[in-house]
Amino acid sequence: MTDQNKTTVLFPFISLFTLAYFAWISIWKHNPDLSSWGGTVFTTAACLITLAWLARAAKRSSGERRTFWILLTLGSFSYSFAEMIWLYEDVVLGTKLPSPGWTDFFFILQIVCYLAAFIYPFTQFERSYRAFKLLFDVLIIMTAATAFSWHYLIGPLLQPGKASILELSVSLFYPIGNLGLLFGAVSLYWGSRQVVSDKPMLLVVGGLIIQAISNSIYLYQVSADSYFMGNLVDPLFTLSLLLIGGAGALQTTEKNEKPAGKEEEDPRRFDLVRLSLPYVNVIVLFIFMITGPGKFDALTVGCAISIMLVITRQMFILLENRRLLNKLYDKTEELEISEQRYRSLFDYHPDAAYSLDMNGKFDSVNTTCANLLGYNARELIGLSYSSFIQKQDFPGLSDDLKQLREGIPLRQEFTVKNRAGLSYEVSIISVPIRVKDKIVGIFGIGRDITENKKNEERIRHLAYHDPLTDLTNRAAFDELLKKALFDAQLYQEQLAVAFIDLDRFKSVNDTLGHDVGDSLLLSVANRLKACMREGDTVARQGGDEFTLILREVSGLEDVKERARRILEELSRPHNLNGRVLNSTPSIGIALYPSDDNTAVGLMKKADIALYQAKEGGRGCYKLFGESAPSIFDKISLENDIVEAIARNELLLHYQPQVDADTNSLIGAEACLRWNRPGFGLLKPDVFMQAAEATGMNLAIDEWTLREACRQAKIWSDEGMPVKITINLSPHQFEQDSLAMQLQQILEESGTSPELIQLELSVSAIIAQPKMLAPKLQEIKMLGISVSVDGCGENYAALSALENIPIDTLKLDSSLTVNLESGPVRQSITASIAGLAKTLQLHIAAEGIENEEQALLLRSLARFGMQGPLFGEAVPPAEIASLARHALGS
Repeated sequence: MTDQNKTTVLFPFISLFTLAYFAWISIWKHNPDLSSWGGTVFTTAACLITLAWLARAAKRSSGERRTFWILLTLGSFSYSFAEMIWLYEDVVLGTKLPSPGWTDFFFILQIVCYLAAFIYPFTQFERSYRAFKLLFDVLIIMTAATAFSWHYLIGPLLQPGKASILELSVSLFYPIGNLGLLFGAVSLYWGSRQVVSDKPMLLVVGGLIIQAISNSIYLYQVSADSYFMGNLVDPLFTLSLLLIGGAGALQTTEKNEKPAGKEEEDPRRFDLVRLSLPYVNVIVLFIFMITGPGKFDALTVGCAISIMLVITRQMFILLENRRLLNKLYDKTEELEISEQRYRSLFDYHPDAAYSLDMNGKFDSVNTTCANLLGYNARELIGLSYSSFIQKQDFPGLSDDLKQLREGIPLRQEFTVKNRAGLSYEVSIISVPIRVKDKIVGIFGIGRDITENKKNEERIRHLAYHDPLTDLTNRAAFDELLKKALFDAQLYQEQLAVAFIDLDRFKSVNDTLGHDVGDSLLLSVANRLKACMREGDTVARQGGDEFTLILREVSGLEDVKERARRILEELSRPHNLNGRVLNSTPSIGIALYPSDDNTAVGLMKKADIALYQAKEGGRGCYKLFGESAPSIFDKISLENDIVEAIARNELLLHYQPQVDADTNSLIGAEACLRWNRPGFGLLKPDVFMQAAEATGMNLAIDEWTLREACRQAKIWSDEGMPVKITINLSPHQFEQDSLAMQLQQILEESGTSPELIQLELSVSAIIAQPKMLAPKLQEIKMLGISVSVDGCGENYAALSALENIPIDTLKLDSSLTVNLESGPVRQSITASIAGLAKTLQLHIAAEGIENEEQALLLRSLARFGMQGPLFGEAVPPAEIASLARHALGS
């Protein structure tokens, strides 16, 4: 039967039982015998039902609950036993019971058992002082009740001098005990609900109220000699008994009640009735004492007022204590919440969290830390954290611990070894634990960075090594060359820089495929490594270009001998997976210090020597110092460049720029050439250094601007508008009159500014971003667009572009070379494409050699494309032909 059904049946049953008892007495009130026998039946039935309900509750309970119900059962049994004695003597034997007698003993025993049942929970669940407080409250109420009962009820009815001490005690105990029971039940209901839930406890309180009322009526009738068997007060006794038993019946149906002692009571709840009831009794007693008959003098008044003031003061103290208790509870709750939050942060932190004492021994660890070290948490307590750290990290441990003891937080990285012998790289943040401005320990959070370290090592390797051949790449080579020059200068040594290019490598790629080309590059790389001495460096610059640093050479003949060996080794046929392939190299060499003493100078001169090797028929080597003096004579070069403009020897070639989707011409990059008499076309890297030395560089830069604008105007007038990209040098941007010069050139040539795009390098922006921004803004106001070249060469510097007014980002050719086989290059390219999209800029790429690179770029963004795949720099007429083809003419 469910709780609801049990309640639905219980209350009607008790009500009908009580009404039946009243009806029986009323019907047979003129027949004492039948009234007495009927009362006996009802009383006996009520006692047995109550005992059954309470015993069942005690049987189904445990712990403190069982004790509570056992005490109630004993009290009800004592009451039932007293009733049986009384009924037997009065109904069966027809004799008058002595008072006091055995019935009084068992009736009083009932009160004692009930009172014990109500006080018992306070001794289990409350602090001891609260249990004593309840006991004193009960004693105060019982004392007041004794005084009232004696003065108004017992005293007047007793004949002076005829009542014994026992008679007085028994007479007084009934009203006093009943009041004590009522207060104890109310206190239990408000103060310790761990034992009995609300509804059963209300039944107990109700039963005790009815019992107190019944006892008071009964005592009065006995004292007045008006009580008789079958009195209307008798059903009230059975009603009180059934209500207490009914509490047991309901308690047995509590399926989901909490275990004893588990329900938490809010200590901030203020039980005003329970707290004030003892004081109210005392106050009422004194009021009656003052206003009642008897001696009334100043001593009585003073005593009464003093006691009233003490009670009032006590009430204020109670209120203040309650306020302090609430405040203490709130603070305690805040502290518990704070501790739980800290514990949650500590226990469930995804990283290893721990605390150490001042000697570096573990005080506490979380699960992650224990798992990392291969122990359970308890095993680690007391162990020194240094026992898990590798020996190579020992030297700094004592200093670190000293700093932490001084209150300085640290970030450390250690290699730790766990119980299984596995090593981990761990990053640790250590923070001193301060308590009252005193450092009492160390708190640490350690993160396993083993995979991060491995990834960093892989990234570092990729950043300085070519992904195909695993040789040093261009960036690393530049750093190694600078270091080699520093060492050579320091130790007075000679070294050589070699530039190697494979002859007709592009035709190998185009005819046999990139797989064969890659295999050839790997074979060349391995042969070059076999030719190196200790301390030498071999690097891949990109494509089929390799560079060497030959250290500690003993002279010119030593360099030649090594060059011949490299040439011979690389000229042997390459066996590429069953395919035999012949490939010869061209080698250019520059020597330190005879040819140059700078890294840039040596590379340029080695490149010049390489150019001469190719011009000389390929498959050979050339030393810069042994090339034709008329070509490389610095004075001759500087003299000739001064006259280059006046003699109309400068000209512009244009490299096509095509659309990513249609491969149709969308623009061209102006490439400066010098048609030096007797030497053919020279590129800027051959003569611009001489131009700067003679101060001709700015005049050449201005000529380039004018010529490009003139050509743009010609194409536009012919109905073929081609946007021309012009590279500007940093020296041009240093001129305050640049915008004015551009405006003048545009006006003189009649060229639309939309057909001109100026290109500058990322390095120029990094050098002086604040100075360039306003100048670029002036250029933009003319209608000229701006492109940035070299994006990706210094990827970290791209953040400087955010506030620079530009239109286009152009990828550095070092990214596009071998883009199809370089995941790192692809990632960087995608990042730059994303940056361009974020900044709402166009994006272009140069140096594209094959269709695979073009396809990859198309998959990432709408790149403007430029490179050998789409054509080298050509004279204007060929660009015009491409433009006409794009227009369909």
